[in-house]
Amino acid sequence: MKFLRRNLSLMLAVRYLNPLRTMFSIITLICLGGVALGVMVLIVVLSVMEGLQKEMETRTLAFTPHLVVSLYEQGSLVTLSEEESGWPTLAEKIAHSPGVVSAYPLLEQDAFLQGENSRLSTRFQAIDPSNKAQVQPLLSMLREGTFDFGEGLDQECVISAQTARALGIGVGDQVHITPVGSIDRVASIYTLIQSPLQTHTDPELLPALRDVFRGASAAKGGEIVSPQKLNALAERIRSMDPGKLRTSERELMGDFYEDVMDHIGDVPFTQAEKERWLERVNQLAALDRDKEDGKEVKSINEMIMPMDLNVVGIYQPPENMPGPGVFLPLTIAQDLVGYGSRGMNEVLGLCVRIQNPNLTADVERDIYTKLPDLSKPSPTRPVGLHWHVSSWMNNLEQWFKLIANERTMMSFVLSIISLIASFCIMAVMFTMSLQRKREIAVLQALGATPSKIMAIFTWQGVIIGIGGALLGILLALVVLYYRLEIQSFLAGIGLDPFPMEAHGITLPAEYTPSTFARQAIMAFLMVTVASIIPAFFISRQDPAKALRSN
Repeated sequence: MKFLRRNLSLMLAVRYLNPLRTMFSIITLICLGGVALGVMVLIVVLSVMEGLQKEMETRTLAFTPHLVVSLYEQGSLVTLSEEESGWPTLAEKIAHSPGVVSAYPLLEQDAFLQGENSRLSTRFQAIDPSNKAQVQPLLSMLREGTFDFGEGLDQECVISAQTARALGIGVGDQVHITPVGSIDRVASIYTLIQSPLQTHTDPELLPALRDVFRGASAAKGGEIVSPQKLNALAERIRSMDPGKLRTSERELMGDFYEDVMDHIGDVPFTQAEKERWLERVNQLAALDRDKEDGKEVKSINEMIMPMDLNVVGIYQPPENMPGPGVFLPLTIAQDLVGYGSRGMNEVLGLCVRIQNPNLTADVERDIYTKLPDLSKPSPTRPVGLHWHVSSWMNNLEQWFKLIANERTMMSFVLSIISLIASFCIMAVMFTMSLQRKREIAVLQALGATPSKIMAIFTWQGVIIGIGGALLGILLALVVLYYRLEIQSFLAGIGLDPFPMEAHGITLPAEYTPSTFARQAIMAFLMVTVASIIPAFFISRQDPAKALRSN
């Protein structure tokens, strides 16, 4: 009370806000409730949207690797074989890098699934049963059954809830899977045999191979072919499209390329090497298209055929960011696509999970230092291989931007509504100031300065802003705590504002102090500004005219 008596403007503002004095204080209470509701709605919506974004990110990163280490040849993805890249040792080395949680093989592909009565196209992903860090994030999404594949040698799988619904199957049922890669390979073979032998369509290739020793200089131990001629021949071989070569052509051209690279730099060809070279030239010239096409068609029968899988579990991925339709053990996946049958132990790449998925740059640089140099050309890789490390943020950047933009737009729309509410409060303040015009005129006649008059209504706005913001935060906490019960009630009457069926999860919420504080401060500032504007005009009225007016 002593403080109020010393501050006339604050004392009058408190008296005007007393709900027992006049009807205008009821309007003040309505303003207070309006501010509180606005703050509550903003906090609730943004907390739910933030919780939804975090839940989607957590669930998506459960089956999405943070980093993917891949190998490319001329911009095309190639598989990692144990013989060529030593990926098991490399994965272990990466797993022990700073900031890395685990590293495991990547093998995924599109496939056709067939149940008893229906079929669909989906994507399968391999799991290394021995790598617990790969399986652990998926356990929270398991709805039924298990993710335990034992030793990973049985034909078992875990399917998504969407796949289970589409095929009408459950745990214990069997599903028939056909990899799309097999179909693509068949299609590529039939496309290949429609064209003639590529090595026979180039009229200059065979003469260049036959005449490679023409003009060679004699040397101790054999003949030296000029580096210019060998480089030109190597460039011609590299320019050929491997996808358009039959198997016999590809093998012969690989042998030619190996010999060329071994003898660049004045390395002489021995007599035996020269004879083998000319023998290969004759073999290449004698290739018969019909026989080579028959070999390619016969290779279709050697491809891995579809298999039946037993469903041992069902998991729930986000509905709007569906994960793999099928998880299966790594060895079974390799058999399915033919990556294990040739003794090569192949995978598509290496997946890396790190401690902080949002900070990948330092880990990426460290991984590059551990990768072996495979850029040197070889008979099977004429232009060499190049490593590439990609982050999940690059692969899913647009999807997460969509969710973030959705949250931003929701905040913008609700802020506009709050701004409209502040205009309403401004109108109420104008009304209140006009109703008290004669009282203000008396204060002015007694010597009150314009700043003192402005302070009365500014204090009213400050009190309403602080009270409404604090009450809004309290209401928001209550609503967020009982959000599931409130959602069930609204859904019961057909007014569910957050239908979680679209996401396959329960209504999430993120309690972020910065969000609470930001919305409270924003509401306080808008109400205060809405109070200052009418106070500015009323403080500059003519007291004589105000006292004479009715």
